[in-house]
Amino acid sequence: MSEERNDDQILIRLPKNLKMQLETAARVEGTTVQDWVRKAMVNRISLLNVCPACGTVNSGTAKFCNECGASLKDSKRSMYFAWLKDLLREELEEGRDLDAVLAFLDDPAGEQAKMEKKGKWMVRTEEKRE
Repeated sequence: MSEERNDDQILIRLPKNLKMQLETAARVEGTTVQDWVRKAMVNRISLLNVCPACGTVNSGTAKFCNECGASLKDSKRSMYFAWLKDLLREELEEGRDLDAVLAFLDDPAGEQAKMEKKGKWMVRTEEKRE
């Protein structure tokens, strides 16, 4: 088996605080920063909206391939989001609204403010009593 060669390199300049966060994350997982970044990139790339028929990368919102017109419902990205929605449905208490949860994930502060106006809370913190 031949060893993989990394002839092509990409230079990434990072702010100091981000570099420190990457070093900490890598240390926690017991790996090098380079390996941690490679793994993160592979995970992110696997969520691209890649056509299962021709392999073309499409926009994240595309329903059909821009190259061959095939449906993207079987792309890894679509399957991941379908799995995530199913997982959320299973985890939510009966009667909770999935759309409300997804809206909260998109805009936590805005949704929290709307709920508080109605006298409801998704996340409520108790004030310290002295």
